[in-house]
Amino acid sequence: MMRSCAVLAVQGLVAVAALVAFLVWPGWPTALLLALVVLTGWLLPKLVKHRRVRRLAATVDLLRTRLPDEREQFVLALARYAAVLFLAGRLEQALAVSGERVEQYRALLGTDRRTRLKGYGQALDEHCSMLALAGRPLEALDLAAEAVRIRREGLGEWRGGPDFHRDVAVALAAQVRLLSAAGRQEEAARIGQEALAVLEGIGARDDYSYLPSLAGVLDTIAACERAAGRQEEALAAAQEAVECCEKLFRVYAGEYLSLYARVTGTRARILSSTDPAEALSASEAMVELTRSAARQDALVHAPARVVALTAHARVLSAAGQTRQGRRTARLALSEARRTAPEPLPETRRQLTGLL
Repeated sequence: MMRSCAVLAVQGLVAVAALVAFLVWPGWPTALLLALVVLTGWLLPKLVKHRRVRRLAATVDLLRTRLPDEREQFVLALARYAAVLFLAGRLEQALAVSGERVEQYRALLGTDRRTRLKGYGQALDEHCSMLALAGRPLEALDLAAEAVRIRREGLGEWRGGPDFHRDVAVALAAQVRLLSAAGRQEEAARIGQEALAVLEGIGARDDYSYLPSLAGVLDTIAACERAAGRQEEALAAAQEAVECCEKLFRVYAGEYLSLYARVTGTRARILSSTDPAEALSASEAMVELTRSAARQDALVHAPARVVALTAHARVLSAAGQTRQGRRTARLALSEARRTAPEPLPETRRQLTGLL
């Protein structure tokens, strides 16, 4: 992050100097300098990303030659490598590295199962999340079920402290989202109720750390109820999810802004069939909130802005404002391309039919 800020600062100084030179001494040399600044602004982030990917790849290759002695360090390097590849838009490579991380953790379980369960569960969670964002939820369903089994095994061994109850709920919540994305709404709703029971059980004695999972489960249940035509139940679940995120926003500000944008979008889409004015007002307010956050830190809050714009485009289209909906969808795609070479398949799927 600090290197990125330094690069931007240098680019800004050069751009200002070139602009002043062009105003004072207009001509081809200055115009070429300005063009060079623009080209550098386009190329430099790509080169920085490429260099980081190459460096992590070299680290992974080195640690692979030292297996099995340094398997734990190898697994950590794989996690970082997969995350960087994913952010660089190299989805297939990221999924391959993430899958290798899961396999390496399976090998670690044989040496010390008790202390490795939590890390293995986290590896499964992150791999499932990548598969879902890549538009391949069906491939992640078996892994998500395995993640739930792993968490329940940990719960049994350690007699169920709040952390382990929360781990079970988080794994169930991820399974619910995948089932919903795969079109298995009834099964998603059933497991969602199971996740809610776990979360509500720890809510009375836990801090706000359980709220993100609760909001995510409620949001998915709302989508499932909407798909089944049960509007009142869907709206009640969506409203509760929004209230959870409002609490999180008051305490943690922008840390859960993407989740807040997602649940607000779900509620707005449910309202669009009965109260389009309220739906538009809510989604517009979220677009403004994410725009304000992106001005402060564009890199951190870009995903939330894409989520908000995507939801607003769908609400606008549902309200009959198709032209403005298409304009907002194009803006969402433009924002998505600022953080990755191509929008994620899941983002493209949500915007299908709006452009």
